[in-house]
Amino acid sequence: MIIDREFPGHMTALGDVPPPLAKGRAVRWFSRVFLPLGTVVLTLQMIDKRGVAMGVLVALTFGTLAAFAWIPPRVAIRWSSRHPLLDGLLFTPILFCALAYLTPLSLLVCLGITVIGTALMLGVVGWRLARSRRAPMA
Repeated sequence: MIIDREFPGHMTALGDVPPPLAKGRAVRWFSRVFLPLGTVVLTLQMIDKRGVAMGVLVALTFGTLAAFAWIPPRVAIRWSSRHPLLDGLLFTPILFCALAYLTPLSLLVCLGITVIGTALMLGVVGWRLARSRRAPMA
């Protein structure tokens, strides 16, 4: 086992470590190219399925994800660890868009399910945060 320099405290097996120059580049390249393309395709399909307003929501939601692909991983990880609840709130529009796209349910029902799902997710994240703050460091 060795300690990963990019993520201190993260242990990896020697066989799992990619070559230093290739580490993470393929993933960044893939997400920077295909997330915007996927956003355009999903937006056009959502406009066809649910109308322009839902298409705009999909474009904003997944366009934001595509923009996040350009943030350096260390910055994104640091921000995410500092703002776990805000980070988790991106789940809300993704869930709503997925329900609206994948199901024939009315948008009101999709919204209700999204509110319940978001409340559960925030409850779990809040509970884990409270529990980790109470637990003594080992």
